[in-house]
Amino acid sequence: MSKRAQFWTVIVLAILVVIIFIASSGDSGTIKVGYISDLSGSVKKYGAYEAGKLAMDEINKAGGIDGKRLQIIFEDGKCNSKDATNAATKLISIDKVKIILGGHCTPESAAIAPIAEKNKVIMLAGITSSPVMSSKGEYIFRTTSVSTVQSGILAEIAVNKLKGKNFGVIYEQTDYARPIAEQFKTEIESRGGKVSVYEGFAPDSNDFKTILAKVRAAGIDGLLLSPQRPDAGLNLMKQLSDLGIHTQLFGNDIIISQPQIDSFPWIYEGMIFAGPNYDPVNNPKSKKFHNSFVDAFGYVPPFGIFTAESYDGVYIIADAIREYGNNPDNIKGYLAGLKDYEGASGRITINEKHDGVRTYVAKIIKSKKQVLY
Repeated sequence: MSKRAQFWTVIVLAILVVIIFIASSGDSGTIKVGYISDLSGSVKKYGAYEAGKLAMDEINKAGGIDGKRLQIIFEDGKCNSKDATNAATKLISIDKVKIILGGHCTPESAAIAPIAEKNKVIMLAGITSSPVMSSKGEYIFRTTSVSTVQSGILAEIAVNKLKGKNFGVIYEQTDYARPIAEQFKTEIESRGGKVSVYEGFAPDSNDFKTILAKVRAAGIDGLLLSPQRPDAGLNLMKQLSDLGIHTQLFGNDIIISQPQIDSFPWIYEGMIFAGPNYDPVNNPKSKKFHNSFVDAFGYVPPFGIFTAESYDGVYIIADAIREYGNNPDNIKGYLAGLKDYEGASGRITINEKHDGVRTYVAKIIKSKKQVLY
């Protein structure tokens, strides 16, 4: 080889080394994490995207994770299995993420779980409380507790405290809303009560007058409303009020939205519900999140604890990466051992079924406020 050829060979190799170094330096300066939630549908109102973005921005403003920028790749799961499947496949196959935060509703999470498990990708779901999501895999976790806990609390109040005997149940036909309804019916009957109206509606329904006519005719002592979509819950409440149906209302933990309560206080007044305790007044982390969310977006966190839970998920994963690196096999051990994590949504523990564990309390709406029952 001539000296001229040797010279140009050295130059080309040097350029290649520089290119490779720059590319690898760029990658090493960023940690990519996937995030799947409803970005465009009615469940967007949960505020999961806004909460996740807020957490990412705060972490990066504070220096990132060991000096590396956290890049969250947000994908639209639209709270359905098809879009969530497409989003997870894209994040794993194209973006090469090792961690997915989400889904942020049960239909999303149920679709993502088998894909994440097969590819050994960590999945940490939020706003995912259906019992169908327990023990879904070695790499599958959630910060939400199992939703049916609330059913027993509400049934106990309905039968043994309020002395009701005859009840109705209206629920959305989803993996989140249906088990709450089923368990409430079981709990009512086990206490000697009766459920004379038990009606489900399709996830795209917003006209409930036919169902509510059955409620009116049954002369019930109380009615459980278990929707998945915020819009469905609000429409149910409005139509109950419009039809002049007055009975004790019980709600699942998704029907309670503070912005909706503020806008329509008369239809929510007196509703009893049960959920994990969220206290943005007295809990410092909850208060900080609440105020930061308002500063960033101009409105209060729309679904309280569940919006905050989406925020906490980002911080939990950031802490895990900081301690164990971006390694799913190490992070799964961290998540499996998570105990008494103090987050904006309250205290979080993850149990042996990879479910979140939280303490549920009963509350009632009084003068626009959610107060302990």
